[in-house]
Order: sequence, then C-alpha cells, then structure tokens
Amino acid sequence: MELNFITTLIKHDVNHNVKQCFKSKKPFISRKEEVMAIKSKFPTKIPLIVERYHKERNLPTLDKSKFLVPEDITMSQFLVIIRNRIRIKPNQALYLIINNKSMLSMSLTMAQAYENYGDEDGFLYITYASQEVFGYKDDMNIKQTNQEVQAIRHRFPNKVPLYVERYSREREVPALGRNKFLVPQELTMSQFLYIIRTKMKLRDSQALYLLVNDKVLASHSMTMAQAYEQFRSHDGYLHITYAAQQVFG
Repeated sequence: MELNFITTLIKHDVNHNVKQCFKSKKPFISRKEEVMAIKSKFPTKIPLIVERYHKERNLPTLDKSKFLVPEDITMSQFLVIIRNRIRIKPNQALYLIINNKSMLSMSLTMAQAYENYGDEDGFLYITYASQEVFGYKDDMNIKQTNQEVQAIRHRFPNKVPLYVERYSREREVPALGRNKFLVPQELTMSQFLYIIRTKMKLRDSQALYLLVNDKVLASHSMTMAQAYEQFRSHDGYLHITYAAQQVFG
C-alpha cells in the first residue's frame, strides 16, 4: 500500500525527470523529509526552490536554488531580491513563473502562493525567465494551417497561440522580429503589452495599444484564455495587432 502511494506521488511529480533540476537530484521522500524539518524549525517561513527556466539563455544562473523567506513577503519584493542576486540591468526583463506555466501576480504573498501552488513535496517551485521564453519560434515542421495550431494546443494545452503583427498603416513603432508567440493562458493583455513594449524598446512616454482582429481594442485585464475563447480566428490563432495612438485618430 505504501509503495503504491509513493508511486502515485511520483507520477504527479511532473519535474522529477527534468535534467539537472532540483527534483531530478533528490527523490521525493528526501525532499518531503527535508521540508518537514525546515517547517518544524521555521514555521513562519516558506521553503522555495528557485531555478532558471530550462530554455533560458539570456539570464545568469542563481548561485543557489533553495530559499527560506518570510510568508508575508510579496512576489514583487522577491523579484527585486532575485534581480539583485543575479545582477541584471535595470531595463532587463525578468518574470517569475510557477510550474513553468503560471505567471505570478506581483501582489501575491508567499503564503498565498504556497497555499495555492505548493508542491506535494512541500516546496514552492518558482522558475525565473526573461520575456524571450514566452515567444514561440517557427521551429515546428507543420504546415501553416489549423492543423499546426491543433498540434501546438495538443502539445501545450495551457498555452495560447498568438499571431502578432503591426497595424498595416502604423509608422510610429517598429515591427517585431517575429509574428508567432505561445503564451501562458493566465497572461493578461497588460502583461503581454509590457512584453511587446520591452521587446521593441519603446520609451516610457511612447503609447502602444493592442487590438484583436484589427478592430477590437483589447481590455488590459482580459486574460489570453478569455481573448482566445472570444476572438480566435478560423485558422486557430488569436490575431493581435499593435499600434500607436495616432492610428486611432
């Protein structure tokens, strides 16, 4: 009975076979016992495992992966800690993700994140990445049809496929280097707008708007999942157009 229970837990331990990650280095039982000892000694602290996204190439690796933080610290405060620790430039983007799929609200406290997303082994796993992680590159050898999107959705069920392009009459903002992106479904339009602004290196004073199907001004609070459900195109992509305010005059 105990063996079956352990086997079940390992099946849910989704990252245990990822090369070089913390879960691959220590078995579930050892991690569980380690957390129990930590929580016994520090009941008001949250045990974290923080690792670089496995496809990340633009950000340095942390010198350690284990952290013990106060439960009332916010994600925004922890983000500053990580930024200082890896010593990145002020204008360099950095994002925190849970389970490689859920982008974290910066107002969330560690206690709230731990309650909602804590792993079965007792750790809260956080991945950090630059904006480049969220871009989808055209490296899938599938035709540019609805079949392509079906394959993407099958492989990444928690992601939304986007086709992003500059408004046809837009001249104020530069064109992106690519059009296709695969983003977390929890990502809001506001967060994606920030990603696009950062990627194009726009000035803070320079306006930028997102439209859906060249006609619907996207609400900044709308998630990609909501937008995809309401506005996805017949080809399976959510088509987003970006433009400066001059376009709407």
